[in-house]
Amino acid sequence: MKRAFSIIGAAYTLLVILFLLLPAIAVLPASVGKSEFIEFPPGELTLDWYAQVAGDSGWIDSALLSLRIAILTAVVTTVLAVLFGIVQMRKGHVPRWAILTVLLPLWTPHVVLASGVFAAFLPTGLVGGETLLVLANTAMALPLSATLILASFATIDPTLWTAAASLGARPATILRTVILPLVALGVAMSAILAFQSAWDETTFALFIGPVLTPVLSARMYAYVSQTVTPAIAAVSAIVTAVTLACAILFATLQARQRRRRSLAAQ
Repeated sequence: MKRAFSIIGAAYTLLVILFLLLPAIAVLPASVGKSEFIEFPPGELTLDWYAQVAGDSGWIDSALLSLRIAILTAVVTTVLAVLFGIVQMRKGHVPRWAILTVLLPLWTPHVVLASGVFAAFLPTGLVGGETLLVLANTAMALPLSATLILASFATIDPTLWTAAASLGARPATILRTVILPLVALGVAMSAILAFQSAWDETTFALFIGPVLTPVLSARMYAYVSQTVTPAIAAVSAIVTAVTLACAILFATLQARQRRRRSLAAQ
């Protein structure tokens, strides 16, 4: 009976993975079709659509903007998450109200949050700028990043900080030379999660993001609402490649962290 449940569970997991990956698998053949319309499977193969996207300054500018916003979001989110980890290590716990505040975006639909941010910040003139979009993406990425960082900091002996301080080390020195090397993998994984969250975010980009040069996801949305050609499949393939690269890197770091903890336990 246990073996049967294991087989059923494995089959279900495989079906879920295939369902989630099917669009990513189908978009690559669709992006190399010679037809003016998306077809699957393609009749003839060509890379002209990739060349068209690479030669379009609009797509390039949007991609660079998305990359810049994702990197800034990853930096800000990781710094805030590390501060949570320091509080947990020094005080023994993070206040419950702080945890609930950070987790609040996970419980609220993105459309509701985006419309509320738009209404609240419209008089400030920040709507349509990069700063507000980075802050919004940070709020969305912080719950997962903070959870990951807190788990990493929980493995550190808090007396390390006290021992280093008793030897005359300043807090910045302790953090840089003692604490961060011990949680480097967790910090890197936190940054990857935040980057990926901002890279794929569309709702906030449509509500409060730049308009003249929109981020890549917003430009894709506007493009699809007007016309559908294999060019959008080419852009989707590039976006998917970045997403898969982040996922592979995250999984690699996670496996490395698991091996390190196993060796430490032994």
